Amino acid sequence: MKKALTNKTVEALKPQGKRYEVRDAYCPGFGVRITPNGRKTFFVSYRYGIDQRRPSIGIYPITSLSNARTQAIAILRDVAEGIDPQYARSRDKLTLREGVEAFITQYAKPRNKSWREAERVLDRELVSRFGEREIEKMTRGDILVASDAAMARGAKYQANRIVSNARKLFNWFLERGIIDVNPLTGIRAPAREKSRDRVLTDDELARVIAACRNMTYPFGPYTLMLLATAQRRSEVTNMRWSEIDFEKRNWEIPAERSKNGKSHNVPLSDFALKILGDVSRFPDCDFVFTTTRRSPISGITKMHRRICDISETNGWRLHDLRRTASSKMAEAGIQLQVAEKVLNHISGSLAGVAGVYNRYHYEPEKRAALESWAEILSLLEASYSCSKGAKNAAHFANPC
Repeated sequence: MKKALTNKTVEALKPQGKRYEVRDAYCPGFGVRITPNGRKTFFVSYRYGIDQRRPSIGIYPITSLSNARTQAIAILRDVAEGIDPQYARSRDKLTLREGVEAFITQYAKPRNKSWREAERVLDRELVSRFGEREIEKMTRGDILVASDAAMARGAKYQANRIVSNARKLFNWFLERGIIDVNPLTGIRAPAREKSRDRVLTDDELARVIAACRNMTYPFGPYTLMLLATAQRRSEVTNMRWSEIDFEKRNWEIPAERSKNGKSHNVPLSDFALKILGDVSRFPDCDFVFTTTRRSPISGITKMHRRICDISETNGWRLHDLRRTASSKMAEAGIQLQVAEKVLNHISGSLAGVAGVYNRYHYEPEKRAALESWAEILSLLEASYSCSKGAKNAAHFANPC
């Protein structure tokens, strides 16, 4: 039912056997809902994104018709300008904790595969300090408190991540009318970042392999699989048995887990297949590496420290294994575009026009490259075992 709502018409609306609504002819989307007990509630109906919403504005006569219509017009204006009325109306009461939750759910998750890292940084560095503070009351100094604390403890890259993630967060608030000014405008990264160039030496690789062989499932086999496949940590962490074709000796990483959003086939060498062959499969569990049988492997940071201690190596990260594999492939004479295909890169020689027109997937070359890399790993492992055995033999021959 649609009528030109006036004070007289609203007053004259009578309850019926069931709830009914009367829409306003003057303001599309605005109306009043009448319940069987005679309660009259103003509402406004609108669509924001894919969501259909119909929030209540006030109860008549506590809220007057003119006041309710004014609120409805303001809400509809926000929608027309791309501002989420759900936040614009409650901007004075929205806390940073609530804002971060909305940002992660509505913005980060659908657009960024590394949204968990953004969530971790924001929760640990900002929400833990200022979670209950109203967003409009957050200042530039509040963000700098968190970034300066990270700099003071020597976490320079973390300080940069705090500023960059907070800037995205407050830009999102600004776009939705939650704030009028981004307090981070003009703030530069606290520290200058230098691209890592760490490549493990042959001796370090051999020591790491030996350390992994002496570690139990899932940590030892997991690290060896990082080495054998040269894939990203997140991709190996979430590796599933259902993605592996043992007959064709392939591992298919689905597009939703690949960093560039494209499915990626990883040929499995004998070295990699031997690792998988030694891993036990749990009933009703698809994860290859798991500590709970319900989720992927966890405790990776602690695992990495243990590998460093056992292997007596330091100064490297798990991602450096991927760079090491790429560098060793280049030393072995493997072409750059083949190595990039193994790593699932779309930069370098496969970027731009070349990437658009060159649709060849280099599958035979990728398999040959990973087999060559596996041979290098096997030789390093064998050489280290022999040298260690020779040292042990010399020790027992000359115990003094």
